[in-house]
Amino acid sequence: MKKVLSTVAALGLIAGLASTASAVEFKMSGKYLVEGAYLSDSNAGNGIKPTETSTADNASNAYWLHTFEIKPTMVVNDKISMSSVIRLADDTFWGSQTSGDVSSTGTKVGGTAGDVYVHQLYMDYASPIGKMRFGRTPAGTYGTSFMDYDGRGDRIMLWPSFLASGPVTTLFYFQKSTDNNYASVGTGSVVVNNASDADSTKYVARVYYNTDSLDSGIEYAFMNNQLVAAANDAKQSLTVYGKYKMDNLFANAEAVHFFGSKDYDHALVATADQDYDSWAAFVQVGAKIDALTPSLAFVYAEGQKLGENDIQNALTTTGASAGTGDQFELLYILTGRHTGILNNDIFSGNTASASVAGVHALVAAVDYAVSNQLTLHGAIGWAKADEKVYYNNVGVLTAALDDSYGWEYNVGAAYKLLDNLTYEAHFGYLDAGDYFNGNSATDITKNVYVLTHSLTMTF
Repeated sequence: MKKVLSTVAALGLIAGLASTASAVEFKMSGKYLVEGAYLSDSNAGNGIKPTETSTADNASNAYWLHTFEIKPTMVVNDKISMSSVIRLADDTFWGSQTSGDVSSTGTKVGGTAGDVYVHQLYMDYASPIGKMRFGRTPAGTYGTSFMDYDGRGDRIMLWPSFLASGPVTTLFYFQKSTDNNYASVGTGSVVVNNASDADSTKYVARVYYNTDSLDSGIEYAFMNNQLVAAANDAKQSLTVYGKYKMDNLFANAEAVHFFGSKDYDHALVATADQDYDSWAAFVQVGAKIDALTPSLAFVYAEGQKLGENDIQNALTTTGASAGTGDQFELLYILTGRHTGILNNDIFSGNTASASVAGVHALVAAVDYAVSNQLTLHGAIGWAKADEKVYYNNVGVLTAALDDSYGWEYNVGAAYKLLDNLTYEAHFGYLDAGDYFNGNSATDITKNVYVLTHSLTMTF
């Protein structure tokens, strides 16, 4: 009798597992992007360079690249789902294959030996206290696209249901940016394990207020960065944003203030403490008038004063989030992903200097929907550095001759070949200002242009 009961129980378990597995719903979306670019004056294969010496003639650069991304989602039940973003190629340059396998550009966070990597992987759980998310989650746009990048973060996130009321919702998350618990320093017989807090960790709290016409929020972030053993690095930020629509009018705005301190009091060598103190902001207003959509935008990011000990530049100077963000592309050159000036998406050749210098910019743009398939775009932008600082050829921060980034002119078009297939062509021309001369009166500032075209398939 026991054997019969055991057999029935085993069959019941198998049947239960089979029914659970068959109930899993699998979804998949993604995109394939192939893009060609031509840069009139190359920065040694690392973006564009509006400056050359009196005896030089910068060479042009042309290349192709592509990205293939799939986004699978498994809905396990009404409480649990698993999602991922897998990239089989990530802005991979054609002709850069190694032994027949695609290789990374070297600017991506993904694998350097090959572009096939898991960009995001996370689980959503509808818990009794609210939605929870665990894993390598999306960490890109918050509010507007200003200062945002195509990122991911290792996070534990909670949208608490008990702190939601009407248009108000909240989000709290913990992010482990760098973990050195198992790292060690030293060689041979002298190896010292790092302290358990020798990590970079971020704690974030957000409050959202959303109605039919308003999408807004406020964020407080505390970044405890203990990667440098000699410094107690605690950087904080407060960010507010609002996106408002009223009839045919719209307005988008975002502002961020960085504050906190970098304390060297326990360093072996006496070092002056530093404070974080900087601001950045973006404001855009526009209207939709039948097929015409004009807009006017202002961009500001505080720069670093030359000789100032405190950290005053608002734009990160290194890493994937450097500059104004690769999701923010108001202009094809100054904030374009192919140029490395104020955007660190593909190239980072000039970003460090412009990030330290900061920016003031005005951009007037217009989009015109000729038909359901064809949309035209035009823009005029003016920009200058907030501070006249420049990294010279040997990497030393020095005074720039001028603060003008110059005037930029853009035209572009997007044509929908099919519902899921779009062709785009963009042309940008920069009447370069004398900021790019750096600190050398013998350098020559050249006007530069960039031409790109792309084919994007989505599914």
